[in-house]
Amino acid sequence: MTIDHDGTRHADLDRDTRELLDPHHHRASIHVGDQLIVDPDQVLANVALAMERLDLDTSTPVSIDEDVASIEELVALVDHFEQGPALIAHTLNTAARVMNARYPAEPVHRPLPSDCDLRRLFHADVDERSQDIARAVFNRRLARMADVSAAEIAVDVHELTSQQRIEVFMAVFFLYGTKVGALQNRTGIR
Repeated sequence: MTIDHDGTRHADLDRDTRELLDPHHHRASIHVGDQLIVDPDQVLANVALAMERLDLDTSTPVSIDEDVASIEELVALVDHFEQGPALIAHTLNTAARVMNARYPAEPVHRPLPSDCDLRRLFHADVDERSQDIARAVFNRRLARMADVSAAEIAVDVHELTSQQRIEVFMAVFFLYGTKVGALQNRTGIR
């Protein structure tokens, strides 16, 4: 018998299952046979946590697959839960929240230039259309104070494939890292 932090009892569950059920653990998925069980809320929480950590130390290398969400989890969120726009909106809103809390408004709201190319900067594997959409929604979100909704983002990504929606998410994440690095260099805030 296993008992969670909240007092819930579980009969002889394996470690991965206990971690998934533990509200204080970062595990967002488990494999049960040939199925993947995903907790979408935990995936979003892991994205936010990784973004907050990146802001605290931009020199730390971040791997989406190892440090944020596995490709399987992203595919489940985008394909099976149809939450691609929600994932992108969450990432944009988290980026704005973190940057607005620590850095002066003027440089935070300044748009990324059109020549900010993740393929050139990081050799990122993202197609041009996905990158352009990511940069556009990123700049649009930073230009306003209110959060963007999944419905707003759905308009921008409705013609994209699932893979391209994941690429937009990843591009937004890395644009955020690029912007935070630039803000830290410009302001001296670490």
